[in-house]
Amino acid sequence: MSCHIFKKPSGTRLRLWLDQAPPSMDSTRCHLWESKVFVSGEGTPHRKSVAAEIARPVGGLTVYGLLSVTLDQSIKTQGLQVNVPIERTKGESWSLSLAPSYDKVLTGFAAEYIPGLFKGIEDLSEGALPSFGILSFDRMAHSDIGSSIDIFRELTRAIVRALAMKQVPETPDEAFALLEA
Repeated sequence: MSCHIFKKPSGTRLRLWLDQAPPSMDSTRCHLWESKVFVSGEGTPHRKSVAAEIARPVGGLTVYGLLSVTLDQSIKTQGLQVNVPIERTKGESWSLSLAPSYDKVLTGFAAEYIPGLFKGIEDLSEGALPSFGILSFDRMAHSDIGSSIDIFRELTRAIVRALAMKQVPETPDEAFALLEA
């Protein structure tokens, strides 16, 4: 279990939690899920859970997102089943975010960002996806102004790739490579 923070000279920060959840943020209690099954991949997971948070300054705005996932391979599935909760509330304020203090960051799965999670899975090659299991998104935080489908698409790619990492990234370049398409 570990938490790692990486920073680029541009001011972009990335925080990774490996086999650990973000502090002071409960897993969703939602019982309504959107679920899709993806073709089996060839990836070998080395972790059961990953969370990633990014804060990227762009002009006077900070692009922000936090996403967490758990992988359950105790049940044999045909392909990779991906579950995303659908919550009806805006969530609670989360003060431990990397976003600037003036940004209002809320926990919970905002419906407008859910397509980004599935698109992020679709972006990945079969070599990055686990061969089977249930991948459940369980935590999300978003900014009122700086969040988008695209940032959650990037975070999805990062956390699924991080599930298969054998070693923790040592440099910011290695860590930020997790986000790339």
